[in-house]
Amino acid sequence: MRIKNIGASLFLILFGLLYGFLTTRLPERTLPNTPGPPFVPMILTVFLLVLSGAWFFKSLKLDTDEPVFSEKTEHLFYPAAGLGLFLITVILLPWLGFLVSGILFFAGLMVVSGERRPLWVIAFSIAVPVVLFYLFREGFLILLPPGSLLD
Repeated sequence: MRIKNIGASLFLILFGLLYGFLTTRLPERTLPNTPGPPFVPMILTVFLLVLSGAWFFKSLKLDTDEPVFSEKTEHLFYPAAGLGLFLITVILLPWLGFLVSGILFFAGLMVVSGERRPLWVIAFSIAVPVVLFYLFREGFLILLPPGSLLD
C-alpha cells in the first residue's frame, strides 16, 4: 500500500505542475471586481499540490502495520455534522451575509471538531471570516455578499 500511495501522490504532483503550467497563459480578466479565468485554476493547482505533497510525505512515514482506514461508523457523525453546517450556511448566506454566517459556521465547525475552549472558538470564528472577507475584498477585488437582513 505504501508504494501505491507514493506513486499516486507523485503522479498527482506531476499532474498539478502540468496543470498549473498549462493554465498560466490564460487571458486576464476584463471586468472589474470579478475573478478572471486564471483565478480558479490557480486555486485548484495550489490545493492539489499541497494535498499531494502532504500525501507523499505521509506515505513516506506510514508503517506497514498501521491501519490506513477506519471502518467505524460512529466516525461518520463528524463529517455529516460539518456538511450539515455547510448546507445551513449556504442557505442562510443571502440573508445573513458572509461575515455573520461565516462566524456562525466556523464556530459550529470548531465545536463539532472537538474544540472546547470558548475563547478559542470565539476568537477564531470571528478572525477567520474577517480575514477571508478582507482577503477577497482587497486582495482579489471580489465583493462577498453583505446580507439582506443587515441592510
